[in-house]
Amino acid sequence: MMELYTGSDEARFPDLFRQMYRQRYEIYVKRRKWRGLRPLGDQEKDQYDTQSSIYLLVLDDEDEILAGLRLLPTVGPHILGDLFPQLATAGVPVAPAVLELTRFYVAPFKASKSVRDWLVGVLCAGMIEYCLASGIERITSVIDTFLLKLMLSMEWGVRPLGMPQRYPEGEAVAVSVDMTSAILASTRRTKLVSGPVLLARPRPLGRVPSTIRLLGAEVPQEFAV
Repeated sequence: MMELYTGSDEARFPDLFRQMYRQRYEIYVKRRKWRGLRPLGDQEKDQYDTQSSIYLLVLDDEDEILAGLRLLPTVGPHILGDLFPQLATAGVPVAPAVLELTRFYVAPFKASKSVRDWLVGVLCAGMIEYCLASGIERITSVIDTFLLKLMLSMEWGVRPLGMPQRYPEGEAVAVSVDMTSAILASTRRTKLVSGPVLLARPRPLGRVPSTIRLLGAEVPQEFAV
């Protein structure tokens, strides 16, 4: 259901990456109107889309991306450390076991609230599964303050790294979240996500049916609690 790619996969899957960059353009440039971005035509690709970047993508059975996120190693260039260090008053967490969460989104297609909420749960559960399997102990992120409510609704132990600060398009805060089996369980329970979602061989998971993009579609029962 959720598939793992790194920046080194872009040459092998150029159409998939172009689709992701176009979706990010639609969301962050056209809808959110983040003026600090420097899009490449109709693609939102920045200096952090490198070979070491990690992408978790939810795809349907027609190769359409339904949702995605990007994880950046904090031991290299990343957004909190480079652009917003002032949001972490006690210092920016940097370690091999700490990743930064960025570009978290559900694709801009017409869907019911229940489907979009479920896709958020799939993204979050898959990220935690990946972290637990990879020895990642914590994620950091620079988020809009309105996303704190989402994190708390999944019973995450969110730790602000400093006080919120205004930016031209909203209010941002830097946060840290420990990756634990407890928050994986609470994320699955609160978002009605059934079992593992991150594709793992040799027992791959099926993809989400493309009919989920139709207005009025429901969450696929084979993937829900």
